[in-house]
Amino acid sequence: MPEPRAQEARFNRLYERHFDAVRAYAWRRAPSLADEIVAETFLVAWRRLSDVPDDALPWLIGVARNVRANIHRSDRRRDALVQRLGPESTAEGDPLASVDERDALRGALAGLSEADREVLLLTAWDDLDRGQVARALGCSRANVAVRLFRARRRLADLLTGDEAGAANDRPLHGGVSNAGS
Repeated sequence: MPEPRAQEARFNRLYERHFDAVRAYAWRRAPSLADEIVAETFLVAWRRLSDVPDDALPWLIGVARNVRANIHRSDRRRDALVQRLGPESTAEGDPLASVDERDALRGALAGLSEADREVLLLTAWDDLDRGQVARALGCSRANVAVRLFRARRRLADLLTGDEAGAANDRPLHGGVSNAGS
């Protein structure tokens, strides 16, 4: 077992080196939860320090992704409970109603599945290569390449208004696409 000071020094280096990237990942996906996601991610890293690989960023992104998913699941359970106890009406406007390019892209991203959106954002926003994305998502590089190709095509279809093309290439249960059937 490593000496406690060595563990602390390793964690401090990990934190200093990757804090900004993990925070950026969390902020771009859930700004209001970014600090919570980052804190929980580094808590997991501290607890599992011996499991953190040398190329730590993809591993940390994977942890942050799981933390964010857990928070969203908890929120959905809470919201479902609130609905059963007595729903509150919320009248929120559509933030995607604008017609400029940024909002069109935001709308198209919102129209994608969570899996498509995640693989696109990991490469575009977080600047991870396919190998790093594969480690963050827990799949193979080949799987990332296929997912990225399909996600880009679906995004392009949504941006050009071809919702039918985007819908026809949606993965079926088990991840098999019905394109070409």
